[in-house]
Amino acid sequence: MNPAAIETLRVFYVGNRQQLYTYAVSLTRQREAAEDAIHAAFQQLLRRGELAADLRPYIFRCVRNAALDALRRARVRGDSLFAVGPVPDPVAPADPAPGLARELDGKLAQLSPDERETIVLKIYDELTFQEIADLRDVPLPTVASWYRRGVEKLRNLMGETP
Repeated sequence: MNPAAIETLRVFYVGNRQQLYTYAVSLTRQREAAEDAIHAAFQQLLRRGELAADLRPYIFRCVRNAALDALRRARVRGDSLFAVGPVPDPVAPADPAPGLARELDGKLAQLSPDERETIVLKIYDELTFQEIADLRDVPLPTVASWYRRGVEKLRNLMGETP
């Protein structure tokens, strides 16, 4: 890989590491597995030597694939990557409402995987619907539907009316 591409990856990682980590934790449900997935994705990107023109959804897709591969390997071995208990907080800053954050996390866990992943990518990782559609390789209206249904379910689960 040429030095300019390596620098592009480095700059992307520095600017997006928290979003990548949040996303990977939402998929693996375990901090160590999330870190491993990000590491594996960047190793693969460096080995490939070429980067896609639209880097953001491309790298998120690579992290997603690495996380799902880790989950599949764990299932084959009979391991469980899923932590017993609540999902770890992917973000370390002080939370002014830790009870609300835990409640929301528990409610997110009740959504379908597609709805949960879409909400995490849209809200926490700040991807557009188009970027999510590109990352997931699905039509844009599908992503919008997952998001709308997920938000509706969250509102109902949290006891809010639309």
